[in-house]
Amino acid sequence: MTDLNELRHRIPLQSLAEAAGARFEGQGRRSHCPLPKHSGDRSGRSFVLYDNGRRWKCHSSCPPDASGGDVLSFYMAWKDVDFKTALQELSKWMGCPLPLPPAPVPPTPAGPPPQPLEWRRRAAEFVTYAQKNLNEKVMEYLCRERGLSPQSAKAFGLGYNPSALYDDPARWGLAGKKVWLPRGIVIPGFWKGEVNYVKIRRPLPGDALENYIGAWKKRDGAADVKFGGPRGGRSVLFRLEFRDFLPTLLLAEGEWDAMLVWEHGADLCDAGTIGGAGAKFDALDLALLTRYRNILVVHDDDKAGDKGRAYIQTLQTISPRIQRVQPPAHDLGEFWKSGGDLREWIARQASITPRNISTD
Repeated sequence: MTDLNELRHRIPLQSLAEAAGARFEGQGRRSHCPLPKHSGDRSGRSFVLYDNGRRWKCHSSCPPDASGGDVLSFYMAWKDVDFKTALQELSKWMGCPLPLPPAPVPPTPAGPPPQPLEWRRRAAEFVTYAQKNLNEKVMEYLCRERGLSPQSAKAFGLGYNPSALYDDPARWGLAGKKVWLPRGIVIPGFWKGEVNYVKIRRPLPGDALENYIGAWKKRDGAADVKFGGPRGGRSVLFRLEFRDFLPTLLLAEGEWDAMLVWEHGADLCDAGTIGGAGAKFDALDLALLTRYRNILVVHDDDKAGDKGRAYIQTLQTISPRIQRVQPPAHDLGEFWKSGGDLREWIARQASITPRNISTD
């Protein structure tokens, strides 16, 4: 089995960067950026090694998906290959090719086909429309019930759809029945600046959301479906897209908790979610995770969360950087609403060092 930690320690990142064309002066670890995706001034010293030469960062003109990380992410950005190919080729680079690790879970069916351009355009139009309808009552719900400030709502692109809509599927590049856009709070999932999915949190009978946007009505659709949204969306890792990555990524079970972590600990760790207790990482997610020194995953304290924790445990056979975290209550939102110090809890989690990872 390939030990990713061993690979990272046996292949000096500086040597790899020099093979790509970096030129470090003296004992310093600054150079012009050697990566082909770099589009800025190559005479500058924007390319930096840090963490005792184990991690790299381009502070200039590399795209966000290729601007920092460890030796694996550097090789992926240099050779423009995926995670699996980088793992294979770097194993050979060590001089002793190693077999790839077995799949931690049975293969899942292929995801949905690439979204039509019409879908992305129509989704962007709908999200913009919903953002314009984000009124004071909705913001009051987000603040009192979800712990989110107006700044966080804006950062994540939240909005409000004031009435149920049934849109022409052709406008979304789809066929068949109309596209259902229920009344509720709109939560978009972005990847590289484009909307890839849209969730709409609906007001259900007896739900706290009813007190802010009005009671559920028959025309709103089923009374037991908490989330709706346009079909045809593609699941992506829900997070804010930054050029700079903090050392730790904390993944919560759902979007609400991910946004709450960012609200209370944006300076302590990056925050996101893989989209539910039963969600699995795809190849794109795993490639992104190589940029982080520590990946913490917290599922809700219930049976569904137990299944999610079991899945994360299988991933630890690949990398000790991925760690399961027990929630401080049923979920992070409940902990916050009960008066818990969420920032202090986040700070303790962000200080965890993965097993078998040196801190010197």
